[in-house]
Amino acid sequence: MTDALRWPVRLAVVSAAGLAVLLGSTAAADAHTRTEETTNIVSEVVEGPELPDVELTVHTGGLAVELVNDGGQPVIVEGYDGEPYLRIGPDGVQRNRHSAATYLNSERFGDVALPPAVDPDAPPDWVHVDDEPRWVWHDHRTHWMAPQPPRFVDAGGLARALMDMRLVGVIGSAGDDVGPFTDWTLPLHHDGRLVEVRGRLAWEDPPSAMPWLAIAAVLVLPAAFGLRRLDRQGLIRPAAWTVGAVAMINTIHLVDDLAAWPSEPLDELTGLLHTSIFLIGGIGGAIWALRVSSGRVLALGIASASVLYHQGIVHLPMLFASGFPTVWPDGLVRLTVALGLLQAVPVALVVRRALQRPERDRSAADDSVVAAAP
Repeated sequence: MTDALRWPVRLAVVSAAGLAVLLGSTAAADAHTRTEETTNIVSEVVEGPELPDVELTVHTGGLAVELVNDGGQPVIVEGYDGEPYLRIGPDGVQRNRHSAATYLNSERFGDVALPPAVDPDAPPDWVHVDDEPRWVWHDHRTHWMAPQPPRFVDAGGLARALMDMRLVGVIGSAGDDVGPFTDWTLPLHHDGRLVEVRGRLAWEDPPSAMPWLAIAAVLVLPAAFGLRRLDRQGLIRPAAWTVGAVAMINTIHLVDDLAAWPSEPLDELTGLLHTSIFLIGGIGGAIWALRVSSGRVLALGIASASVLYHQGIVHLPMLFASGFPTVWPDGLVRLTVALGLLQAVPVALVVRRALQRPERDRSAADDSVVAAAP
């Protein structure tokens, strides 16, 4: 590539990277992301509804309850004041406009103003919200209703700051105090009788992150093999292959964005957009560094930064939490995060060496000219 085209190409690459970061960060800010569901609190059902053709599931940390009713009789879910809140059955899902739960459940901590229509003593005003006999909702009875952990949990300053900003769920370490610490009850009505679903919240400390960081360090070592090469192509190639391989593993988040958490379609689409932008940045930058002669160092840096940001930093809480939404083994997700973080270390060394080499080459050439001069 000629010198006249080299800088425009580099400018285009940098501009594309900046646009990717801007769009990706905006998508993350607007979406209800899976990282917010990382938590060390387990919410579990200890006494199920035991109703024919009715299945109730409590998702990660109890932040969402899912009820499927394939039977012929509707299930009525009680609100917080004993009023009818949801009716789920063969006619789909209806929600009571007079129930406070209709509005309180729209926000993680119920921090909403109630409209004048709320009246637990009024006859139900059912509003049809879905044709399928299935509904997923926040229920404040089944999860921990505070951004900070219980008093018996030790959490560092950084973790508390992240929890205050709602960037991560409740995390920390309880040591010897792990285990159940409170109970919850969810009242249902089916065929004229009251059925109570009983559960409990338990604290579970996460496993150590060190084994996953150690495995990741070994797996990203090939990125540093190029440091022993004299030519720039040999210097960059092992790093580009390593970053490309690590970026490919990030595709597991695409699957989780769709299947791991019962999200609204817009949140799923935004999560897919966010993941795809940085996935393309990582894989595309690695391919550029391998196949295109100009802008190779810049492309490698963009690829590594894309992987570091999305695969490492964005999902960092999953490395230090006991529970998070995923359809994959927890260990695979933790290893993916560790790889996203540590691939940047040898790549940074390779990029630094590549940027220093032209200066040494020019100095060597100047010394040769001086030596050859009469």
